[in-house]
Amino acid sequence: MGIATPIAGQLRSSPRVRTPLFLVGIALALLAFIAMFAFGIVFVNRSQGGRQIAIVMAAQDIQAREPILPDMLSVANVPAAALPPKAFFRLADVSGYSAVVTIFKGQPITSNVVASNPDVLAGASTYLPIPQGYVAITVPTSEQQGVAGYIAQGDYINVIATVNSATFTPSNPRSVTRTVFSNLHVIRVGPLSAAPKEGQPQGVVGSLTVVMSLCDAQFMNWLLVNASLKYVLLSFHDYTPGTPAAPETACLSTVAPAVVGPHQVDARWGFSTS
Repeated sequence: MGIATPIAGQLRSSPRVRTPLFLVGIALALLAFIAMFAFGIVFVNRSQGGRQIAIVMAAQDIQAREPILPDMLSVANVPAAALPPKAFFRLADVSGYSAVVTIFKGQPITSNVVASNPDVLAGASTYLPIPQGYVAITVPTSEQQGVAGYIAQGDYINVIATVNSATFTPSNPRSVTRTVFSNLHVIRVGPLSAAPKEGQPQGVVGSLTVVMSLCDAQFMNWLLVNASLKYVLLSFHDYTPGTPAAPETACLSTVAPAVVGPHQVDARWGFSTS
């Protein structure tokens, strides 16, 4: 009976011994959680405040198909981890581009939302690259008339007209040939297709769309009805890109003649005096 008393005392004191140890364990776990949470915050802050990269962004809303001008853009820094793919880093890199889709203010300019050449913008809504003061006109073509189908979008051509002089004067009728238009820019080959473009049209097509003045377009229309036309393809060394065929002083780009007939055509090219 003398031995049982200490054992009972030890058993009664065990819960009081375990309680502090339990509280110490909870405290250590809480400290570990706080330490990991603080480490995560520091890691995130460091990653966000890391290396910054300057990229080109839209300074205003840019509508689809609208040419992008320098005042529409700005340069802003973004974290390297947030750098969008195919971004532009200099304003000069976007020179000559147009928007493929609507670009909103603050949106990074990337290669999938712009195109450097409006000729290759796909879709039925794509506008024709017609310089101010000029018009586009579609002319018929064929294998022998159009260099066997080798004329491609972006090429420059001259137009040769053959007409019977009796159209202008009844005396001494004969066939007369002259170059009537030079350096016409071909902006489309064949008709518009609803199918997605996969490169430029190749081979013989039925039409060419060229840029010329409204006045020249009226003369071209008269020649299509009354003359036989052929197109000659210029060497790429002789191209003058960005410069539409300059109209004569008597046929300004923004002025259309009141009427075009044999007299006006003969006065311009002198078919009856050749």
